[in-house]
Amino acid sequence: MLKTTTSSIVIGVLYALFLGALVSALLVSRQRVLTTGGSGTSQENWEDWRAEARRQQDGNGPVSRRVPKSVEPPSLVLLRDHFATSLAILLALTSALFFTIAIMVRGVFVGPSFQPDLARENEQPGRRR
Repeated sequence: MLKTTTSSIVIGVLYALFLGALVSALLVSRQRVLTTGGSGTSQENWEDWRAEARRQQDGNGPVSRRVPKSVEPPSLVLLRDHFATSLAILLALTSALFFTIAIMVRGVFVGPSFQPDLARENEQPGRRR
């Protein structure tokens, strides 16, 4: 059975707060993109970018670009059509990063838990001093 320590409780609370903040930030971003993504300004900016890429496709710019195939802005497509995948990847990667950092910080503050038994090592028969 796992032993519950103060550091484990603190890590758990921080993890819950961290995930809550990330999920709420992604939900707010999604809502914002969905309300403004289909707006005239956003669509117009995307069309301007596609026109510029079309102009630079023939080598008339600093680089040769490909014209994006999507007629909608990428942020709108990502957060509308691929939201579940984005959320799953966000949670997986940030959880891995969080627990890696948490384990390292816990090791710094808690210190080593291994204490060698030096008295027992000195009592071994046949050992020369």
